[in-house]
Amino acid sequence: MKRIRMEEKIRVLTLDGGGVRGYLSAKILFNLETLLNNENNENINIGQRFDLIVGTSTGGIIACALSIGKSAKEIFELYEILIPKVFTPISKGYFKNKYSSKALRKELDNILGDKELKDVITGLCITSVDVENSSPRFHKSNYFERNAPRQDEKLLDLALATSAAPTYFSLVDSKHSTNLTDGGVVANNPSLVGLIDAMQLTSNNIEQISLVSIGTGDQCHMPYNVEKLKNSGKLKWIYQSNSSPILELLMESQSKLAHFQTGFLLGDRYIRLNPKLSVTIELDSVDKIDSLKNLADISKKDLDMVQKLLF
Repeated sequence: MKRIRMEEKIRVLTLDGGGVRGYLSAKILFNLETLLNNENNENINIGQRFDLIVGTSTGGIIACALSIGKSAKEIFELYEILIPKVFTPISKGYFKNKYSSKALRKELDNILGDKELKDVITGLCITSVDVENSSPRFHKSNYFERNAPRQDEKLLDLALATSAAPTYFSLVDSKHSTNLTDGGVVANNPSLVGLIDAMQLTSNNIEQISLVSIGTGDQCHMPYNVEKLKNSGKLKWIYQSNSSPILELLMESQSKLAHFQTGFLLGDRYIRLNPKLSVTIELDSVDKIDSLKNLADISKKDLDMVQKLLF
C-alpha cells in the first residue's frame, strides 16, 4: 500500500452499516464508478480514487473488497448472490443468533479469500466492538506505523466481525482480538472515525481533507411501533414485528449525529449520498431489496460535487 504523506490531500470514503440495505450502497458505488469513468474516459475502480476507506458492518464488507481492488460492479454482483443466501433464518433469534455466520463466511471467502490487512492497496479501517470490555475495536492497515503489528489480520475475519449484529450473527474472533460484535454498535456511520484519522495524517490540517459518505438509505419511518415502546420492558425493545427496535434506534440515531458533526467540520469538502427510502426496510428485509435499485441514481449535482472532492 502506498504510504499517505502529510503534505498530500487526503480523500476519504466512508460506508455505513445497515444490513441488507448495503445493497443500496453497493449500487450507488457501482453507478458512481461508471459515471466517473465515463466522464473522465478512464477505467478505475472506485476504491482506488480514495486514500482511506472506512467501513462499518455491511459497509465494512464493501470496504474490505474495495481495498483489495475489487470493482463496485463485482461487489454489487456479490450482494445480489449473498443477501438471499445469508439471510435465511436458522432460528427466530430468541435464544440463539438468527442467521448462520458459516453461510456468510462461505460467501465472503469467494471475494476476500486469504487476503490480509498487509495486502490492501488503499488505506483501510474496519470498525468493531469488543464485547468483553465494551470498547471500540478498529482494525487499520499500515497507514500509521503503530498499526504495523497487526497487518496479519485476515480481511475475512474483520468483515465477519464488523457485521456480527447482536442477535443476528454470533460473535467473531480474529487473530488479535476475541468476542467482537458489529461496528454499528459504536459507529454505524463511520465518517467521524475516518475524519479523525485523516486529521492525524495531515497534522490537523482539515483543509486537506475531503470526505464522501455513503449511507444505506434514510428510513421514511422507523421499523417499529413507538406506541408499543412507551411503557415496554426488555422483550419489546429487543424484538418487535421481526425487527429489533433498540438496535435500529441505536444505529439510525448515531448515523445522523455523525452526519451532522462531519458536515459541520468539513463544510463543502464533504458530501453524503443517502437516499430517502420509499418503504421501511429492516436490517434483514430481504423481500424489500428490489425497492432499492431505483434509489441509487446519481444526480448531476452530486456527481459534480464528488468530482470536485476527488480531483
